[in-house]
Amino acid sequence: MTIDYSADSYARALKPGASVHQDDARIFERAGHAYDALVRLSDARFGDCFGGDFTCTGHLASGAQVELHASAAGPSALRLRVGFPGAAWRLDSPMLLPQAERRVIVTTETPTHWELRVGGTTLRLGRAAFSLELQREDGTVVMQVDTSRLGGPIGFRTPHGGKPQAYLGWTISNSDRFFGLGEKWNAVEKTGTRSTVWCSDTCGSNSNDMAYKPLPLLHSTRGWSLLLHSSYRSFWEVGSFSYINGTVLVEDDRLDLLLWTGRDLKEQIATYGALTGLPAMPPKWAFGTWMSRCQYMNQGEAEEAMRGLRSRGIPADVIHLDPMWMPIHYYYKIGVDACDFDWNDTGFPDHRALFKRWRDDGFDISLWVNPYLPETHRIYAEAKSAGHLLRDENGGIARLSHGEAVGMVDFTNPAAKAWWQGKLEACLRDGASVIKPDYGDRVPETAVAHNGMSGRELHNLYLHLYCETAYQAALSVRHEGIVWRRAGFVGTQRYPGTWAGDTQTTWEAFRCCLRGGLSAGFGAEGFWSHDIGGFCGPMPSPELFIRWMQLGFLSPFTRFHGNGLREPWHYGDTATAVAQHYGQLRYRLIPYLLAAAEEACARGTPLQRALILEFQGQPGVERIDDQLMLGPDLMLNPVQEAGARSRTAWLPEALWHPLDGGAPLAGGRFAVLPAPLERLPVLVRGGALIPSYAQAQQHLKQPVPERLLLTAYAGDRERCRCLAFDDGAGRVEASHASTAAGGTVTVRCARAVIVRVVGSDLADIELPPGGGEVRYRCRVG
Repeated sequence: MTIDYSADSYARALKPGASVHQDDARIFERAGHAYDALVRLSDARFGDCFGGDFTCTGHLASGAQVELHASAAGPSALRLRVGFPGAAWRLDSPMLLPQAERRVIVTTETPTHWELRVGGTTLRLGRAAFSLELQREDGTVVMQVDTSRLGGPIGFRTPHGGKPQAYLGWTISNSDRFFGLGEKWNAVEKTGTRSTVWCSDTCGSNSNDMAYKPLPLLHSTRGWSLLLHSSYRSFWEVGSFSYINGTVLVEDDRLDLLLWTGRDLKEQIATYGALTGLPAMPPKWAFGTWMSRCQYMNQGEAEEAMRGLRSRGIPADVIHLDPMWMPIHYYYKIGVDACDFDWNDTGFPDHRALFKRWRDDGFDISLWVNPYLPETHRIYAEAKSAGHLLRDENGGIARLSHGEAVGMVDFTNPAAKAWWQGKLEACLRDGASVIKPDYGDRVPETAVAHNGMSGRELHNLYLHLYCETAYQAALSVRHEGIVWRRAGFVGTQRYPGTWAGDTQTTWEAFRCCLRGGLSAGFGAEGFWSHDIGGFCGPMPSPELFIRWMQLGFLSPFTRFHGNGLREPWHYGDTATAVAQHYGQLRYRLIPYLLAAAEEACARGTPLQRALILEFQGQPGVERIDDQLMLGPDLMLNPVQEAGARSRTAWLPEALWHPLDGGAPLAGGRFAVLPAPLERLPVLVRGGALIPSYAQAQQHLKQPVPERLLLTAYAGDRERCRCLAFDDGAGRVEASHASTAAGGTVTVRCARAVIVRVVGSDLADIELPPGGGEVRYRCRVG
C-alpha cells in the first residue's frame, strides 16, 4: 500500500472519514453544552496552623459542590486544583520534578477573602462572590479570573451526553502579551490565537495548528505564568473569541494548575524549568554539523556525503541513518514507518566495523527508531507475549490512531521500557552515538496502558516517556546526555536536542519553522533545530536552500535533512561556498555556543531566543518573530523572501556592530540591512563579549584550537556581560563591563587568550595563562 504523505489524504486512506486536523470550535457559547461556573467558596481547612495545604468547598451555579486545593509547587509557584469530591489526583507525575517541601502561608482571612502566599507569589480568593487574583511580591495584581459570561471564571462545560470538562478564564488587559504553548507555527506572540494542545504528526505540514511539541503553558508579559498540569487534550483561546479574556479548557473533570509570577519572561521561564526540568548539557560534538537525508540507502551513499564534506572543507561531526539501516521500509507496506531492529547487512555490511571507521574519521552516528512494532515481525510477537504493548479497551493489542498494523511499546510498564531500552543500548554498543526517536504521536484515545491510563490521558505524555527512554539509553552506554527527538511534552526539554519535524520546502514554511522554534523556547527548549531546506515536498530552490542553510548554521544545533539530496554541493557552487563560510563560522563560534548552552542548562533561557527575551519593555519587540537572538549578543536577520538582497530589521536600543565588519548602527529604529545571497545579516550587540577560535576544526573531536579569541564590542550604554564555558581545554570565565566611554575585560582561565576590542583603537592583547584584565577607551567619531 502506497500512502501519499499529506494531511489531505493520509487519514482518509487509512481510516475513511477521519481527519488529522484539530477541532477548532470555540469553548464558550456552544449549542449543546451546559456551563456551570464557580460562584462562591466556603469551609476552609488548613494543613497545619495556617500553613501547609489549603482546602475549601466551592459552590457552582447549579448548586453542585467541588473542592478547591491550594499548595506550594516550588519556591514561588502555587498549585491550584479544582475537582468534584472524591477526585483522584496525580500529585506526582513524570512531568514535574520533585520539590523540597514548602508551605502555603495564609496571610489574610476575612469574611470576604483569603490570601495565600508562596515565596513572592500571592493568591487572593474571593469567598462570598468567587474571584481569584494573582499578585507579585510588591502587591501588583498581574492576573485575575474573568467573571463575564464569555470567559470564566472557573467551571465546567458538559457536552450533551458527555462528561464535564474543566476550564479557567482570565482577563486580558491592554498591555498583556502572551508567549508559550510550545512549538506552534503561528505568530510567536499569542494574543488573538487559538491552540489545541495535542501532540500530532503534522503529516508534512507546518502551517496549521498541528504540532509535535505543544505545551499547556502560557506566559504573560505582565509577570505571570500558567501551566496546566494535565496530559489530556486542552484548548486555549487567548483573546480569540472574546478579545478581552483568555480561556483554557481541558478534556477532564479535574483542573490542575500551576501559577507563578516573575520579574520578566526570563525569570518566568526559569521557574518553569525549576518545576519541570532544565536541559542537560549535550556533548560538545553535538554542536557540530549533522549530515543526513531521507535517506541514505547504503554505505556508499553515506560515505560519499562524508567524503564530500571533508574534501570541501565543510566541518561536520554526525552522520545520520534513517530507517534503511534496517532491511524493510515499512512505510510503503503498511502506511507508517516501524522498527524491527534487524540490520540491513546488504546496505551496511559489518556495521560494527563500519561505524568504527566512521568514528575514526570524526563522524558520530545517529540512528533512527520509532516505538511502533510491525505485526508481521517476530519482535511484535515477542513484545505481545511479554505484555509490553499498549492494549485497547476490549483487551486486545491497540493499533495506531488511524488503524495502522503495528503495536506500540507501553512505556508506563517498567519491564516494557527496560526491554525496549535494551534494544537501543545494543545499537549504541554497536557503535551508534545517539538515537533519533521519531513518531510516537499516534497513541489512540481508546488505548489502555499498564498504569491504567486511557489513551486520552496517555497520548501527550507518551512522547515524554518515549524520548526519555532513548535519552537514558545513550546516557547508560555512552555516558552522554543527548537525543534527537521530533516530539515532546511537559518536561521533555530535559533531554536535548530536538528538531522541527517535517517542514515543507517553501519560503512560507521556512518562516513558520522559525516561529515554531522561537515559540518552543518559551518552554525552556534550549537545543532546537530544523531540517535545512525543509523536509516535505519538492527539492528546494538553490536560493531557498542557501537562505535556510545560513540560519541553520547559526541555530542551536545544525542538521541537513529532507526528502531528496541535501548535501550543499547539489545546489551549486554558491551553496557550497556558503556552506564552507557558515560551517567554519559556526565551528569558530563553538565557545560562544557553549557559553550560551550553560545559560540554557542553568536557567532555561534558550540558545535561540525571541527578541523580547533580551529587550523586554522596549517598544515593538513583542511582535517581531522574523528576527532572533542567538545567545544574548548575536542578532540574526534571516532573509525569508525569494529574490531579496536586503531586508528591513528593527534594531532595539543598543549599538549594533555588523559581524562582518563596518560602521556600527544606532538602535531604537528600523534599518535596511544589505543581504547579498552569500550573506545573512548578523549584528553584534554593544557591550558583548564573544569567545571564538581563530581557526575552525573539521570536527569537534580534534584537539581544541590553541588560539582562543575574546572579542569585546564597544557599546553606547552601561552594560556588564559575564560568561563561562568549558570546551575540554579547561574552564574559561570572563566578563566585559562597558559604558559609552570605554570598558574593562576580565579573564580567568588556564591558557593564553587574545583580547580584541571592536570600537576602540586598542591593539590585540594576549593575556598569559591565568588571565588578567584589559581596559580600553571607545573610539571617538
